[in-house]
Amino acid sequence: MITAEMFWTWFGKNKDRFYEIEEMYHKELYMELQTTLRKFHPNLSFQIGGKVGSPIRTLIISANGIIENFSKVEEVVSLAPIFEKWSVVAFKPADGFEIKVNVGGIIFDPKNLRFVPIELIDYPDMSAIRIYMPEYEEEKNDLFKIGMHALLEACLGEKKAATQINYVDIQSYPLTPEEYKLTEDFIYLEKYIEYRNNQIKYN
Repeated sequence: MITAEMFWTWFGKNKDRFYEIEEMYHKELYMELQTTLRKFHPNLSFQIGGKVGSPIRTLIISANGIIENFSKVEEVVSLAPIFEKWSVVAFKPADGFEIKVNVGGIIFDPKNLRFVPIELIDYPDMSAIRIYMPEYEEEKNDLFKIGMHALLEACLGEKKAATQINYVDIQSYPLTPEEYKLTEDFIYLEKYIEYRNNQIKYN
């Protein structure tokens, strides 16, 4: 194991090499950086934003959506020095609701999804939603859960997706016209989160 300071000292010596990383073509560099980051904490990962040749590239440190590891992301990012041509960011940022996610050949497109809040009677302060996706297949539930988690992270950002949505259920389509009328377009999910936070705050 290494400390955050040790990780950044190492990164500083190698930052020019890592500036050239393009995941598809530089797997050895990618794995070298990932392996060293995991010497600081085994469950952290990273992404690199910005194109090769741009003035600034972004090193995004992620907890992979695991709330228990958020403090380690915040710790390592808070101790990052200022590096030429680099910006260090905690957690995957939101890309908005125009993005699509492909997981196992399944396309998760916000424009094709609807959602409805679920009331958890025993946990009134938790937020739960049911997401309706026409392509959903129950026998592939684990794959659909992975894809939906990736989509929520992409749309909302890693931290908001992990902390503001406590439970997600997936179904193929509302069973009745009455149930359909209760659903909302997926693109309004962020507005629902804001409403739900205010509801919990003032109750």
